[in-house]
Amino acid sequence: MNMRRKLFLWLLLISPSVLMAQRSSELIYHDAKAFRIMGRSVAEPAMVHTDSMAYTRLPWSQKEDFRSELWGLGLHSAGIAVRFRSNSRAIGARWIVRSGFGMNHMAATGVRGVDLYVLNDDGWRYVGTGIPATGKENEKMLILEMDGAEKEFMLHLPLYDGVVKLEIGIDSTANIYTPLSPLPLAEKPIVCYGTSITQGGCATRPGMAYPAIMARSLQREVINLGFSGNGRMDSSIGALMAKIDAGAYFVDCLGNCTVEMIEQLGYDFMCALLQARPDTPVYMVENHLFPAIAFNLTEAQTIAKKNATWRDIYELLRCKGFENLFYVPADKLTGSDAEATVDGVHLTDLGFLRMAKVLSDLLY
Repeated sequence: MNMRRKLFLWLLLISPSVLMAQRSSELIYHDAKAFRIMGRSVAEPAMVHTDSMAYTRLPWSQKEDFRSELWGLGLHSAGIAVRFRSNSRAIGARWIVRSGFGMNHMAATGVRGVDLYVLNDDGWRYVGTGIPATGKENEKMLILEMDGAEKEFMLHLPLYDGVVKLEIGIDSTANIYTPLSPLPLAEKPIVCYGTSITQGGCATRPGMAYPAIMARSLQREVINLGFSGNGRMDSSIGALMAKIDAGAYFVDCLGNCTVEMIEQLGYDFMCALLQARPDTPVYMVENHLFPAIAFNLTEAQTIAKKNATWRDIYELLRCKGFENLFYVPADKLTGSDAEATVDGVHLTDLGFLRMAKVLSDLLY
């Protein structure tokens, strides 16, 4: 291949990214805190006006109630989204993350990227992804050359890093406003409590974590209380959940619990939530049936014991008269073909789509 042809092919490959970068620099940026922020467990108006805490999941006023590991993970923006409307022909984003964190088994777009959706007559439709830079500061064009009609947007924020500053870019001649549509509805949000799977590991982009999928399909705000490696039925998390006037609760934390922890903490954790919210449906989700249990006998026995213990707690609570308590077996959560994980535990987008449908179907 001669040098001229090589140069032509190189220019062909880089031209879209160059165009995106040029257009991104031409946008006018607006502070995202001016719009609707979804997914926070408890709204604290005083904190909304500070960049560092606007996109976090746990309430600053209760920081001392949480283990340091929980607090640190609560600074991740999993499940947080920004709703706005605009007539711009292009949408961009500038965001600064806390750590520039990376993982070897999860796409950077899921860890610390953003993705954009637009509201159509048939629901939410994916528009584009803000692929993160290697550092903490990011500026990306999400979509170009739209028709200029006013649209309702939703921007999902990173799953495994926190956002300390976020701006939304639009054309200089366009306008950006708070949303007119109330969707997803904020009243009676769905609360999902659990592990790294609930937090979003290992979705390829933020909108593909199962709580985010549920929010779009149910048109109901979903609060993501997934804490990687730390879904251990802390009483502080249980108390926080009980404060939320939820439409339903899903408790999916067995992956981070030993059999002994389930025996010691499970009944009290669930009973406290049920007593605080007796009229709200609460779903106890079994430990996922990881693909290895078809071959690893020890793993199979451990998961079977966890689920049996969990089921015993469920039966006992039902006998105590808690009629809004329901049990979710794991056999249909992510399919039976063993093709729904990245590493035998954490889910692919396929796994998240399957799980979101199973849980959503329980509600409607």
